Amino acid sequence: MDFRSVTGVVLAVLEAVFLHSGSVCCEKPSVVKVGAVFTYDSVIGRGAKIAMEMAVADVNSDPTILNGTQMDLVMEDLGCSAFMGSIKAFNVIEKEVVAIIGPQSSAIARIVSHIANGLQIPVISYAATDPALSSLQFPYFVRTAPPDSTQMLALADVIDLYGWKEVIAVFEDTDYGRNGVAALGDFLAPKMSTISHKVPLSPHYNHSEISESLIVSKSLGPRVYVVHIRPDPLLRFFQIAESLGMVSADYVWLATDWLTSSLDSLSGDEDSFNLVRGVVTLRPRVAPTPKRGALLARWGEMQKKGLSKHSGLTEYGIYAYDTVWLVAYAVDTLLKEHGEITFSSTERFHELEDFKVFDGGEELLRVVLASNFTSLLRQVQFDDSRNIVGTEYEVLNVGENGYVRVGFWSNVTGLSVQSPELVRGNDQSLGSVTWPGGMAQRPRGWMVATSERPLRVGFPNRISFSDFVSQRNDSSNHTAQGYCIDLFLEVLKLVPYDVPHRFVSFGDGLKNPSYDQLVRLVADDVLDAAVGDIAIVTNRIKVVDFTLPFAATGLAIVAPLGNSTSNGWVFIKPFSLELWCAAAVSFIVIAVVIWMLEHRVNDDFRGPPQKQLRTMFLFSFSTLFKANYESTVSAAGKLVMVVWLFLLLVITSSYTASLSSILTVQQLSTSITGLDSLITSGLPIGYQVGSFAYTYMTNNLNIHPSRLISLGSPEEYEAALKRGPGNGGVAAIVDETPYVELFLSKQKDYGMAGQPFTKSGWGFAFQKNSPLAVDVSTAILKLTESGELGKINNKWFCKSGCPGEQGKKPEPNELHLNSFLVLYSLTGIAALIAFSVFLFRAIRQYIDYKRRQLQRDPSSLAASSSSDFVFSRAIHNFLQFVDEKEEAIKRFFTQENATTVEVSVVEL
Repeated sequence: MDFRSVTGVVLAVLEAVFLHSGSVCCEKPSVVKVGAVFTYDSVIGRGAKIAMEMAVADVNSDPTILNGTQMDLVMEDLGCSAFMGSIKAFNVIEKEVVAIIGPQSSAIARIVSHIANGLQIPVISYAATDPALSSLQFPYFVRTAPPDSTQMLALADVIDLYGWKEVIAVFEDTDYGRNGVAALGDFLAPKMSTISHKVPLSPHYNHSEISESLIVSKSLGPRVYVVHIRPDPLLRFFQIAESLGMVSADYVWLATDWLTSSLDSLSGDEDSFNLVRGVVTLRPRVAPTPKRGALLARWGEMQKKGLSKHSGLTEYGIYAYDTVWLVAYAVDTLLKEHGEITFSSTERFHELEDFKVFDGGEELLRVVLASNFTSLLRQVQFDDSRNIVGTEYEVLNVGENGYVRVGFWSNVTGLSVQSPELVRGNDQSLGSVTWPGGMAQRPRGWMVATSERPLRVGFPNRISFSDFVSQRNDSSNHTAQGYCIDLFLEVLKLVPYDVPHRFVSFGDGLKNPSYDQLVRLVADDVLDAAVGDIAIVTNRIKVVDFTLPFAATGLAIVAPLGNSTSNGWVFIKPFSLELWCAAAVSFIVIAVVIWMLEHRVNDDFRGPPQKQLRTMFLFSFSTLFKANYESTVSAAGKLVMVVWLFLLLVITSSYTASLSSILTVQQLSTSITGLDSLITSGLPIGYQVGSFAYTYMTNNLNIHPSRLISLGSPEEYEAALKRGPGNGGVAAIVDETPYVELFLSKQKDYGMAGQPFTKSGWGFAFQKNSPLAVDVSTAILKLTESGELGKINNKWFCKSGCPGEQGKKPEPNELHLNSFLVLYSLTGIAALIAFSVFLFRAIRQYIDYKRRQLQRDPSSLAASSSSDFVFSRAIHNFLQFVDEKEEAIKRFFTQENATTVEVSVVEL
């Protein structure tokens, strides 16, 4: 019969005893018995025994509680056996106890709680911290110690504060250890961290087993360890870890409160503190009140009475002290309410005829859960989950001679340097920590690789476009070569730590391997990383972490080229419509301006209106061919012509160059001009073996797989394009832009159809949450900013001109007005200035002419004054004046000047 069967029989018997109870004893007791079951010879047990004895003495000496009734503590040593614990629990219950304090072991507490449920006796533990001990399963179980889930939440905040993404959990392989670590994993998940490896340990501290487990963990990447085991005054676990050289630099050790309980029980053993120097641990916070100081003084006096040397006051001792007072207050409340304590006896079974059970267990449990009092050391109150309210922890850094407090934690304020009651805001921080090995700088928490286990770096063994990455065939130490390999090696030089690595070739050497399969090997922990021309696409991001892209890429279309210049209107293509319109308007404006400037001084611009109109426009357009039969005479006209001819020189030269380009440039000879025509054409399409182009075209563009033809090399590209879709070839090829540019740099008969239709990049792949991905990304940025990335690119691809430059074909872009806007503006300004000078001079001459005319014939002013002045008549007269030749006007002014001289002589 196994342990579960024995327990079931025992519970059935006890339930029967309770249901068939007989006589009842109803009298006010002079003594109230309280059971205490725990392991005497343990770190927690030794301190708890002293604390509970002190608490009972304090209760019995306090006249304000229990009203003269004495409290008697009935103790039983449970040892370390769960089965014996259940038997000892019956022994305690048989002695008519009202409640059971303890045990400290979560496994034994589970068994005792089963018994308590059947007998309806409250079990109040001060050290059973297994989060799985729930009030739903064990309604009569209460604890005054915080559950392990609380300190696991605190440790998760510490891990998140320092940015560690993977930890190794070392735990006792019991419900206590497993459930505590499970809670830690639950709290780490929302913070994007995880327990990457678990190290379960036997509760018996098998030296060889622990050594073997730790040696295995050393070969893993994470260097952050969380240790959750039972208190051990000998610190055997850390003795083994120290012997393996693991309590040293680059390691991080975080411990739950078992470590402070162990160290506090040693009463300041310097050797023990030195052993765990640099460890960060937690200790439940208890306010340093004067009453606590008095308790510590009494504790010291009791130690002098022959107690074990391992009996320092731990936090669990304080919890045991508070638990005794909690039961005392609850019993006192029941006595005040009912005035008596009753027990039920049974006569059904002859063996248990004198067995009596407390009759008010349910009522006592109600009073306990409703308690809210201030003990000597802290506030005692329970929440709905029957856990103590307001748990806070001190975050301690173990030093050579003791603890260094670096902060606090509470479930309200989180981590803080100040005590929680002084915290304002949500500034998560801790003080300075000295890590193992005396390091002050935060450890990375991750050992990327060691010489014994170098980083496994996979690379694709490419057959085509091998300049990017391929396998080296000589006897060199490196088995990989290419642009991506050189880049990776340069990046590792910028990573702030050494990364031992070895390259692992992927592919059979006969064709390009599948890049999705290569990435999958990284995700499955076959490889630690993958380097090469690996495109960052959605399905790969889901399983691995990529670095920042070191090369921009995207899918592009390659199609055959041909000469197409049969368009009869090709001569109008060099200029855009607005430029043609601007040119036409400028010819007309120049014609009008030159005619006005030359009309009065140049006989070539005079004559009948039809002749003048013909001369005006012929002169303007003939300047285009430099065949003017008329010449300019006026200075203003010559100035305008100089500017105009310069504009014509630039425009005609640009037109000639653009037209020549249009007539000679290669054009696509297929109907595929871009993505839309590629999809709707129904023609065969080529793609590179191993590329994600196949998946993209089938899944995203809905192109039927039967249209897609795999090609393995640039030579196959060329052959398939030459044959064409009608002869077993392809109409176009879809590939990533770096490959396309490299292919077009060596081929003149093919070109890029349209623009690349995806935006992506190449990056290095690492396992999920690998810290190396972030450091390599930072190194890639540094490499880019320093210009070294461009030098590596030039080394491989620019020996005879870079592919991106060679592969570009001149495109017949139209010339637009914006290209000549400055020249047009200068010509317009010159014409405007010349015309303004001409108009000003003409108006001045006209005014002088009218003034002299009036001096000769004053009656003309009276005649004009006698009738309404007509503005249009004045304009007409002005235009007639302007239409006169310049010589006639000058002759008129010369005659007038001579007449004036003669009159002056006669008068003299």
